[in-house]
Amino acid sequence: MTTTPRLHWWLSLALLALCGGVVVVFLGPQKFLPVRARPAGDENVLRIVYSQALRPDPHVRPAPISSYNLFILSLWEPLVECDPATGEPRPAAAASWSWSSDYRTLTLKLRPDARWSNGDRVTAADFVRGWLRLLRQRVALAYALFPVKNAEAYHRGARDKPAAVGLRALDDFTLQVELDEPRTSLVAELADPLLAPLHESTEKVLAEYRFYKQPASLVTNGPFRLIGVSGDGYRLESCPFYHGRAQVRLAGVQFIRATYAMTGALMVAAGEADVVPSMSYAPEREWPSNRPTVVESELTLGVAANFFNVTRGPLRDLRVRRALALALNRENLIEESDRTRMVPAWSWVPDMPGRKGLALFEENSAQARQLLAEAGYPGGRGLPVLRMSLPLWMEGDTYAVASTERWFRELGVRTYVAYEAPAARNERLNAGDYDITYGSLVATVPDAADLLSTFTMPAEYTETKWHDDETSRLLAAANHKTGVERLALLEQAERRAMAAVPAVPLMFERRHTLRSSEVQGWYGDPLARQSPKRLWLELVPAMSPGDPTPGT
Repeated sequence: MTTTPRLHWWLSLALLALCGGVVVVFLGPQKFLPVRARPAGDENVLRIVYSQALRPDPHVRPAPISSYNLFILSLWEPLVECDPATGEPRPAAAASWSWSSDYRTLTLKLRPDARWSNGDRVTAADFVRGWLRLLRQRVALAYALFPVKNAEAYHRGARDKPAAVGLRALDDFTLQVELDEPRTSLVAELADPLLAPLHESTEKVLAEYRFYKQPASLVTNGPFRLIGVSGDGYRLESCPFYHGRAQVRLAGVQFIRATYAMTGALMVAAGEADVVPSMSYAPEREWPSNRPTVVESELTLGVAANFFNVTRGPLRDLRVRRALALALNRENLIEESDRTRMVPAWSWVPDMPGRKGLALFEENSAQARQLLAEAGYPGGRGLPVLRMSLPLWMEGDTYAVASTERWFRELGVRTYVAYEAPAARNERLNAGDYDITYGSLVATVPDAADLLSTFTMPAEYTETKWHDDETSRLLAAANHKTGVERLALLEQAERRAMAAVPAVPLMFERRHTLRSSEVQGWYGDPLARQSPKRLWLELVPAMSPGDPTPGT
């Protein structure tokens, strides 16, 4: 669902004409353009461009993209937020929390001064209502609550009574969450914008799209409230009932719809907008205006990797897997056009707030050849052709096959790359009839255990078919710990898993955000959950044509 109802089709055309005009002017012969002055009344309004559909509903996001998170976190406030520097959970809608001795029950105390945008109190029942609604969404969204007792069963229809789910409003300000298994990372996971509460009136407003004509009918609990909807996007103002309103420095936020992300970047350069999130472009690129801009870059919480089927043929031998890992050249795998976006991965988990990435892999072709010879395959002789199974849509993806060329050149190892339709490939993977596959994992929670949990799944359901009791024990033990004790156990688990080389990390990805230098307070977040309530504007005088063009 886009933000363009039929009633406002003409506004969409007007915006398209504006964006088209910006593009034509920028691609024209002029080398310098004056920056448009900020409209009267918008001196303290942050203007954010989005090019993918936004809907003011925290429980139906199409994807965890930056613009969607910015939008939802403007309107809604989850129970906690994660500290930008440490990643540790901090109070938001919840004032405090405590665990039971077995770490299966989490009790949260809500802020007594929390209010909805219509002045109603925010209660524990509002969170239960919102989370039960989330469990009725598609599995990719409902999955965020599967650690809760009986939540998955309720989602799949095996339990039809909401009371069976481990969510309890003990009173107006006390929310109790019962888990199937200990999971101390759950507190940080509650920062997910998906886990927003729901006012008793909101589901009907969203279902009937009433917010288009009556923006105030959408009742939210965040730092801003909806005051306008058109084909151009959404207009928000600071909410007078928000408990932390004294710390919110913006008067409002405008979300401006653009047809393409590149158009959004041109709008920032021209003074039509202030921020365009998650841009795929070179940070050093110069824009044809003298508006000072800054590119913010941060590692996303994900990894691209080769996965080895450790139960098949020569890949059962650790020496062979180690040889394949050592023979890579990650820098050369990355295409020139992607060098500002992709970075070599030397561990399974990238840098994240409160936890620096480990250095667990190295590259040494001579050592790789020695290991392969020790395994009985000198120069690759005698080693069967390895089958790499890839989905049909990945045909033409150079990253998926880049490793195979390196293995042949350095080790004499040959690989047959097979692209298959989903049904055929799934059948092959389930049968274990392959040697290697390629893919990416993206975390949905700000914790290293999320990426590491792929090594604790039942072997028959994984690409590697690898399972290690000690790795699983370490991760289970981490779910009983917090702080440095938890981090130490997660590090042990990652070191152990990577030493067995069931998979080889290849690349991490960087996310780039273009902002005007007037936007202050921007901070890195591996899950792109920056909250506009932390940002503010410091307006600078417009530059004249004679001034030097600032760098990016």
